[in-house]
This record gives sequence, C-alpha cells and structure tokens, in this order.
Amino acid sequence: MSQWSWGLLYAGVTVAALLPILTPRDRGRPHAEEVILYLVRERWHTGILLPSELAARCIPEVAHLPPTPWVDIGWGEADFYQTPGFELGRALKAILRWNESVVRLAAVPADLQRYYGRTAWLLPLCLDSTAAERLCTFIRHTFRRDSAGKASLSSVQAGGWVHFYKARYTYWGLQTCNTWVARALNEAGIRLPWQGIVIAEQLFAAVQPYRCQAKETLNAFTQPPALRQSPLPAAP
Repeated sequence: MSQWSWGLLYAGVTVAALLPILTPRDRGRPHAEEVILYLVRERWHTGILLPSELAARCIPEVAHLPPTPWVDIGWGEADFYQTPGFELGRALKAILRWNESVVRLAAVPADLQRYYGRTAWLLPLCLDSTAAERLCTFIRHTFRRDSAGKASLSSVQAGGWVHFYKARYTYWGLQTCNTWVARALNEAGIRLPWQGIVIAEQLFAAVQPYRCQAKETLNAFTQPPALRQSPLPAAP
C-alpha cells in the first residue's frame, strides 16, 4: 500500500473514532431534515412546544384544538394543574401526596413572544425527524386511553384553546412536570438523568448543552429573562 493510501486510511479511522464523542452543542446544530421545537419554562412549570404539524401526526387529540402553528404540551397534577391561579393547599397536596395526573394541550399562535409574555423562557432544541417522532410518540402514550385507544377528556378551558386529558403516571413531589419533560427528551435521544430532575432549574441546566444553534430561533426570547437586553412586548 502506498504512503498516500496509508494516509487516507489513517484519516478515515481518526474521523470515525471521533464521531461518537461529538459534544452536545455539535449535536444541537440543525440539519435540513431536523425539527426545531422549544422547551418552555414559565416560573416553576415546564412543557414542550411542538410544531402543530408534528404534534398532529402522532397525537390525535390535537385535531380538536383550533388550528395554530404550535401546540404547547405539558403534564401535571390533575387538581392543581386545572385550577387557575395559585392555591397553597392544592400545591401542597400535589407535592406531598401521590396524585392523578393530566396532559395539557394548548393551541399557540405564531407570535410566541406575545403569547408567553415577559417572564417565560423558551429553549430551542433541534431533533432529527426520527427523534422528534419518538418524542411525540412518548407524549401520545402518556394519555390514559380506553381499549379502543380513545383518550379521556378531563376539561376544556380558555374558550376551547386548552384541553386537559387524563394521563398515566402518578404526580408527586419527586415526579413532577420537569421529570416528565426530562423523560420525554430522554426518549428522543437527549440523555438526561430524568429520575433525579424535579425542578425547572435542574431541567434547564441539564438541557442547556443541547441548545439548538438554528438561526430561525427567537434569539432575544431564548435567553433567561434576567439576561435579556431589551424588554419583550407586553401581552394584550
């Protein structure tokens, strides 16, 4: 074998050896076939914002929402999550007892900054189409369904823009919405220690290295609120 051929072989082996140890930030850079989605944080609660086209393909219940570009999906304690405002008694019950849970589907318009307001934080993630489908499938399986596969509607709120469905899994202080989101991302291939994640700060710190570098993301809106250079427009 010629010296040139040996050089090519050595280069090929070196590249192959480096592929498995690409950093999370490298894996976060988008490609043509990838999907951009957002991890949403509103105070202590987190959820997943999916393009409605993707959500509708694997979650049949999305069809009952008004047509919008995005669907905000969350999981929480059945009583506290469906009650507007904050009640200390309900919050303590949600944390200190094992409770029933629900999945929340919310139709979200195109103007995300206006919809979420000043205090929310949206962290962009890029997944290839296969990983995005796995994420979506995990969410679909979270719904509690009958033998025919029909989900059980728990309540409809915000004039039909928000639907709650009875869900699988038990909600309590060590298995929160943040645990559920981490588990969903883990199913999509973002390896997180989901069993130890219970608060929003833990979740966002763990996912930050996977932040998407896509130019299409909302640069000013995907930073923590305290780090933003200019205020966001107020919600109407």
